[in-house]
Amino acid sequence: MLATASICLILVEHFVALEFAELFAVMAVDGVIVVVLLVDLLRRAKASGNAPRYVLSCWYEAVALLPLALFYFLETQTYIGAVLRGFRFFRLLRLAIAAARTARTIQRVSQVIIRSRLAYLLAVSAAFIFVGTLSAYILEVDVPESKIRDLGDAFWWSLATVTTVGYGDVVPVTLGGRIIGSILMVTGIAVIGVFISTLGSTLLSTARTTSPITSEVKDIIKNKLDVLETLSEDEVNKLIELIKTLHSMGNNPKSFGCEFSEG
Repeated sequence: MLATASICLILVEHFVALEFAELFAVMAVDGVIVVVLLVDLLRRAKASGNAPRYVLSCWYEAVALLPLALFYFLETQTYIGAVLRGFRFFRLLRLAIAAARTARTIQRVSQVIIRSRLAYLLAVSAAFIFVGTLSAYILEVDVPESKIRDLGDAFWWSLATVTTVGYGDVVPVTLGGRIIGSILMVTGIAVIGVFISTLGSTLLSTARTTSPITSEVKDIIKNKLDVLETLSEDEVNKLIELIKTLHSMGNNPKSFGCEFSEG
């Protein structure tokens, strides 16, 4: 969410003419977001066991940590700013930072969707919205007193109904349209309930599986090493195999990918 918010800040800073106080507020918020993202990156890098390699594999996240204040500083430099503007440096830098933060957002969201099977719920919701749109359009478009005059009105009404928002600006007037609306209401409540429970269980399961297995294995190895002299040859061989296995996992490039879970 912070990465997504930071993308919005980049767009606002670039396209909206801001007063100095407003610009300072935008940069301050962006600076706080950058600090949080930096702490998160360092935490995951430390948990990977090979921080430099992890940061290199997540190079785009390092680019995303460039703050908006950097633009203001460079653009206020008379000679350097003029040269960089001539090469469209600021546009390219804004694009690079926005792309990097977008990549981070997409990666995180895709992981949550895959783990929680939210894609199925989104597909079901989209299907009901599509069917509701077509049904409302067919049933209401030829009725003189109906407010659903085109597909845009039908889609707006279907979306508002499925999400249980119900603005009331566009409503069906026919019996068939109201029946479709009732079905969409019940479906929307069910989908939102399942969505919230599924997302909550996914976030809880992710938090619970951060690093207990790794800590347990480390404790086992430490305890075995403390009494190494008393171990049998078979136990020593098993300990060596365990250490070799963990070492090979640590040298696997995939273990240093930009994953968002520790371990």
